[in-house]
Amino acid sequence: MSSKASVPVLIVGGGPTALATALTLAKNGISIRIIQKDDHFHIGQRGAGIQPRTLEYYNLLGVLPDIWERSIPFVPINMYKVGGIEPIKTFNMVEVEEDTPAIPHNNARILGQAIQEGIMREHLEKLGVRVELNTELRTYEQREDGVVAHVVKKSRDEEILEMIQCDWLIGADGAKGVVRKQLGVTFLGETYSEHVIFGEIESKGLSPGSWHMWGTFGGAFVGLRPTETEGIFSFFVGGDFDHDKLMSDRDSLVQYIRDQTGRYDFELGKIVFISDWRPNIRMVDKFSVGRVFLAGDAAHVHSPAGGQGLNTGIQDGVNLGWKLALVVKNHASPSLLDTYTTERLPVVAYMLKMSTNIFQKTRAAGITGEDAEEAWKRGGLLKQLGINYRWSPIVRDERTPYVHPADTQPIDVYGAEGGGACILRAGDRAPDAPCLVDSRQPDAEPTKLFRIFGVTYHTVLVFSSDATQIRAVLDAVKEYPSGRMKTVAIYPQGTSTIPTSVNTDYVVTDRDGHAYNGYNVTDAATTTIVIVRPDGVVGGIVFGVEGLQKFFQAYH
Repeated sequence: MSSKASVPVLIVGGGPTALATALTLAKNGISIRIIQKDDHFHIGQRGAGIQPRTLEYYNLLGVLPDIWERSIPFVPINMYKVGGIEPIKTFNMVEVEEDTPAIPHNNARILGQAIQEGIMREHLEKLGVRVELNTELRTYEQREDGVVAHVVKKSRDEEILEMIQCDWLIGADGAKGVVRKQLGVTFLGETYSEHVIFGEIESKGLSPGSWHMWGTFGGAFVGLRPTETEGIFSFFVGGDFDHDKLMSDRDSLVQYIRDQTGRYDFELGKIVFISDWRPNIRMVDKFSVGRVFLAGDAAHVHSPAGGQGLNTGIQDGVNLGWKLALVVKNHASPSLLDTYTTERLPVVAYMLKMSTNIFQKTRAAGITGEDAEEAWKRGGLLKQLGINYRWSPIVRDERTPYVHPADTQPIDVYGAEGGGACILRAGDRAPDAPCLVDSRQPDAEPTKLFRIFGVTYHTVLVFSSDATQIRAVLDAVKEYPSGRMKTVAIYPQGTSTIPTSVNTDYVVTDRDGHAYNGYNVTDAATTTIVIVRPDGVVGGIVFGVEGLQKFFQAYH
């Protein structure tokens, strides 16, 4: 049997990147299909570490409350000698930091990737979108007006051939996916020889308040980390062993863990999930060709050291999703989609280099000496809060214009050169600001910017005490399609009277000064307009209506 169908966007893959992309598009009202060749949803921890920046993306997507409720904080690492009961070292992989008004989620969380995916699927289903299992992309061809995808839907009794005509095709189908392979882009990198077996196992007798480690990551190694489920530990084993035997025989795996730890004082029960991984570090040279895009592991694979993989894929998906939504709605030129590669490729290249360096240090370090603790510690850059797009052609900064570095100097994509400590610039992460008092309902609970930002619109923040200037901005915004922007007039702390004629979506007073401080606005008499993109990035910092208009002209 065969059939034909059409849809604006077809997403191939069912992992976190595909789901984040799908959520972004579906929330924007774009009709999509998302297909996965497997007959079941994946299980297991996999990419369990959720960095602070990804928590903010989950907030934009509306799934953060569910993620937060089910996740747990990172726990300290205990390192042991073989047979040792007391750890020889205890330290935090990432230093625990206090939340701040600008950063309300300053510490990473742990939640199994399967649960994260399940939460996103639930939210997609509320929007009328279901992941189609047993649906495999076989081939596709690009045409001037779209992409024709040849898909096979499998059932118990037959295979149904379906030809899907789509305007845009997104490959989020992993490192072995068909989309990248048929697109013909390079996938340069290297594959390491060693194998790591990982999974989840029932266990009793180990403290759930620590991550327990023995050995050397580059040699014989065992790690047992508590998960969000009581009595279930995530395990990692490496070394010179019979790979097939440990993968297929539970008793052999348990005995290997006993041999490498020298410990028999804790129970090891049923294996809940098991898989293997060989270090494969690669990335594409471009994230799109024509109407076909790559995201997540389909575009870049790397060491799990540093916990950047799932997090980077989520950012790929949201970055592409909001731009594609504007193009599908004819609110932006297709040339806007070129900035997906422009913005994401330098970030991913730096992430790949950084995670590879961490992996190499970790595999070389033992459990004794300062090198062990140093190798396993993760710096603040990995929180991804410093990731920026200051060099992007679609950001506009009239306050601190961007100066492109010399060709010999790299772009500071992760904020490694102190970007987080400098003045806020266009292309940076938009900070939160709590304690904003609704001037129309002063007795209501104060709100914050992270409750206002959304993935379906740009947020125009107007820092001003001049009602005439605010109205001028509002008039300019009305020239754009309805729903594309939300406007927020932010009056400085101490403002006692606000004109009733200010008719922005939100009119607030910065009671405690967090917004003015966080956005480095010092004088409310000079109107400062900050345009926050749907991905929570400061797209523009301008001083008037003309700057606002020029910012959006870059989308065409």
